[in-house]
Amino acid sequence: MLRALAIVSVCCLCCIAAGAPRQANPGAVPPLAAPSSFPTLPGFGVSPTPAPLGSPTSSPLTSDQMQKIDQLAQAQLVQQAIPGLSLAIVRGGNVVYARGYGYASLELQQVASESTLYEAGSIAKQFTAGAVLLLAEDGKLSIDAPLAAFVPDFPNAKTITLRELLSMTSGIPDYTDLPMFDQAPQSDVTPATIVALVKDQPLDFKPGTSWEYSNTNYVLLGMVIEKVSGESYANFINTRIIRPLSMNATQDGNAGASSPNLATGYTFDGQTLKLDQPWDLDWAYATGDLVSNVLDLAVWDTSLLAGKAVTIGSLREMWTPLTLPDGTQVPYGFGWSVGRLDGHRVIDDNGGLPGYNGRNALFPNDDFDVIVLANSKAFDAGPIVRGVFEQFFPPTPAELAEQSQGDDAALAHARDVFHRLQTGTLDVSQLTPQAAKRFSAKILDQAKSSLGRLGQPLRFDQTDKYPFGTTTEYYYRVTFKDGVLGFSLSFDASGAVGEVTAWPL
Repeated sequence: MLRALAIVSVCCLCCIAAGAPRQANPGAVPPLAAPSSFPTLPGFGVSPTPAPLGSPTSSPLTSDQMQKIDQLAQAQLVQQAIPGLSLAIVRGGNVVYARGYGYASLELQQVASESTLYEAGSIAKQFTAGAVLLLAEDGKLSIDAPLAAFVPDFPNAKTITLRELLSMTSGIPDYTDLPMFDQAPQSDVTPATIVALVKDQPLDFKPGTSWEYSNTNYVLLGMVIEKVSGESYANFINTRIIRPLSMNATQDGNAGASSPNLATGYTFDGQTLKLDQPWDLDWAYATGDLVSNVLDLAVWDTSLLAGKAVTIGSLREMWTPLTLPDGTQVPYGFGWSVGRLDGHRVIDDNGGLPGYNGRNALFPNDDFDVIVLANSKAFDAGPIVRGVFEQFFPPTPAELAEQSQGDDAALAHARDVFHRLQTGTLDVSQLTPQAAKRFSAKILDQAKSSLGRLGQPLRFDQTDKYPFGTTTEYYYRVTFKDGVLGFSLSFDASGAVGEVTAWPL
């Protein structure tokens, strides 16, 4: 699903971006659009002029900076075949630029603005982690307490701590990886029902010894919050975080998903943009049920840095990358990835659900944030985050060299994996243990059928790179004679493949 709700940590070769929810027919890659074509719906036409700047600027950008940012955003609308997006840039604790591009609704010809709402997906994990830390600050729990103190009937609860849930080191399987999950998010559900889906599943590893992204961790944390606070997860988030910080547009769950200000979510089938099938957000719960906009997320970011959302001590805990017992360094804290861009420290996370994807990226040492949200599940915010950041902090040759280290080897590896998928020769020995469990012979056959007919790639261009947990995700634009695919995959330190996704552009 998404990192937004979960990362598809194996390979669904379907029309989704990495980290996007899986569809009912994994393996099917729709017909490709010609490289020069642009998706159309009635009245779509050319993207409208960017919405007017909606927030006062304390440090006005130059006209050249604004023009380049607008050009960057507009170019990504076309290159990624997405209907619309919203962008906010924060510097020195103030929003210095906020605009929308393209359409929030194609059918209504409603333009996207900085106030447009989107389903935020896994960005909500930041709030869940913050809520747990608030309860720790209140003295109501310890993050090193066993899960059994709060959810005693969960298997292995005595050996799993809250810290391991927060840091994705519990070994609990991800409920979104279960075969039944493709259709489940359209039905009613409770947190207890979600957790029950994995109760009989064995742990993927001994708690605390390895790292694996699993949405189930944060469902359990939501249940802990309810147990300790005596109120619903949504009410606690609202009363302790959202309302005190005056994040007035942010809403939770299905209530937010029915807001008239919510952008319509789309999926691209290779020819046209179509309405995506939304989730019942009760399935997302504490792992991704927030609806928000870029301006409210800017408030969240600045409040964190100012020590207003949680204490600075809690923030340090949340943003400290973990070290496994074997010494492995994992660039993940509590609900956030911890990495570097052009030599600069970046704390960020992707979030996505059917019809939506985006990224909240903070550069704390530079007092700078970039928030991008879009109404397409296949959207990759990386090129915009990088492009905007480099407008303000141009990279040096040394920083570029450091950032691109290993890219040539990864490109060769990615081309080989893609060829093996086309020819049906990818072996499970090339996969991480977790991916090998989920990469079925059926998926391999479907990948061969779907990708093999495309022929030899003419170009294989890297578009993004994102360290995540014990892996690094690479994104590519693969050009063929008759069309273009987006292709992403992740490698661990040994070069084993952990996730593969393809989608039409």
